[in-house]
Amino acid sequence: MSLGNANSSAQSRGKNKPILVKRRKEVVAAKGYNSITGSIVQSRSACSYRGSVDQTYYHNGGSTLPSVGDKVYFTQRAGDRFVLEAGHYKIDAGRGAFKSVSINSAGEVDGITNCR
Repeated sequence: MSLGNANSSAQSRGKNKPILVKRRKEVVAAKGYNSITGSIVQSRSACSYRGSVDQTYYHNGGSTLPSVGDKVYFTQRAGDRFVLEAGHYKIDAGRGAFKSVSINSAGEVDGITNCR
C-alpha cells in the first residue's frame, strides 16, 4: 500500500527552503554587527545594578558602543525576533566605565546614561 507518490517526498523537502534562505539572510545581514557586554534586563536605570555584566549582545551601529537609534540583538542575527527585551541594560564601556542603555519595544536604543 502506497502512502504517497514520487512527488510527495520532494515537495515536503522543498518546504524548508524559504526558511533556510531567511535564516541565511539574517546571518549575512548581521555579519558586521559589533558585540557588547551587558547585564540582564532591568526595570529602571541599570547604573545601580550590582550583578555581573557578562551577557554578550550585538548592535547594528557603526561604532563600538551603541548609539540612540541602533537596534540591539541577543544573538548575532538580524531580525525583529532577535531584538532585546525592552528595559535598561548596564553595558561595559571599557576602562572600568559603564553605561545604562534604555531599549524600547522595537529593540532600539532610546537613551544612554553614563554611570558614575
